[in-house]
Amino acid sequence: MDKKKVIKAMSTYQFWLIVGLVVIILIGVGAAVIMLRSSSPSSSSTTQQITTTSSVSSQSLPQMNFLVLTQKGIVEVINPTSNTPLQGFLHVVNISTSVPQQVYYWVQYPYENYSNAKYYFVPINNGTVYVINPSTLKVVKEFTFGKSIGFIGVAYSPNQQLVAIADGPSGYVALINVSTLNIVWEKQFVSSTGRTYYPCDVRWSPDGTYLIVPMRFNNSVDIIGLNGSVMKVLPASTGSEPYMVSPNMQGTMLAVEYSGNNSVGFYSLPSLSYLGMVQMPNGIVPQRGVFTPNGQYYLEAPLNSNEIVVISTSTFQVVKTISLPSFSVKGLGDIEVLPGGQYAYVVVHGNIQEGGLIVLISLSSLTVSNYVPLTTAPAAVIPIQTSEASYLVDNVLLPPVSGLHC
Repeated sequence: MDKKKVIKAMSTYQFWLIVGLVVIILIGVGAAVIMLRSSSPSSSSTTQQITTTSSVSSQSLPQMNFLVLTQKGIVEVINPTSNTPLQGFLHVVNISTSVPQQVYYWVQYPYENYSNAKYYFVPINNGTVYVINPSTLKVVKEFTFGKSIGFIGVAYSPNQQLVAIADGPSGYVALINVSTLNIVWEKQFVSSTGRTYYPCDVRWSPDGTYLIVPMRFNNSVDIIGLNGSVMKVLPASTGSEPYMVSPNMQGTMLAVEYSGNNSVGFYSLPSLSYLGMVQMPNGIVPQRGVFTPNGQYYLEAPLNSNEIVVISTSTFQVVKTISLPSFSVKGLGDIEVLPGGQYAYVVVHGNIQEGGLIVLISLSSLTVSNYVPLTTAPAAVIPIQTSEASYLVDNVLLPPVSGLHC
């Protein structure tokens, strides 16, 4: 082979060698890029998963318990996050089975506060209020404001040092010192003919300076001072029958449930100036409601339907309904905001044959978060801290019994 051919062959070999090296380098770079790109979504996915987990955690169910008084005098501790919610029970009050269902009363604590008062005040719908020691669950005193069956309510002041009581059938409104168990004052609201004005609800102003009481048969809502004097009256049309009230947490707005025309009225506080009126849809009868902590919505729990009606407080229109778990007995007994302001709880009274429900509503999504079916029929439901529940379960209550009824 001559010299020219050798040089040409070597040049060709070097050329292809260089090309091969370049290709190898390019393949390596490309693989590295692909690996980097494929690892990027993995990193993003991990970040997203952490965010989601954090979000779920922030919406996790509240770590608290309910103290439930049933319609026939049994007290229970219910843990809504447990697979076995009933933690223990005790028969505290003997309520005869001949007495009608105890569904016309409630206990209201200050917004977003656990019970920390010296005593539990538990009203019974025959005009009786039992005072119960939280540590022993023993009745220590009994108040009697009337003898007829009907609406009666208990509301604690913001500092839980005073309790206001309204008994519709007798017409009595009273203020009681929680520490001394003395009646500060009591007044009977009746017409000139002796007919009760039927004060079937009572609520405190958020700053604790006055009471708000609907007078059902007087067609009015009264603002009552802490000395018992009527400071202001909101007159309502004849037959409208205002019978439940709820102020917002800011103390600037009041919602009034009217049983006579199935509507909810909204008024400013403390002036009671008219803001708007919402007619309930589909024959729904309003009974008890609560404002969301930010005041944006009003959640109405009807008397005759197992759903929550969501009302916008800016437009005074129904913007949503929240369907509750199916239950044979229609109608909701109470709705309140849990401490922390992330959830509301709804009480479905049910009856002593079929029991009832406690339902947790997420206030961020306005959806049902969880519910607890009860074999017993709840009447009054009080949120308590886990430490208090643990003490009662360990030292006071009897162990859970399967199939416990009222």
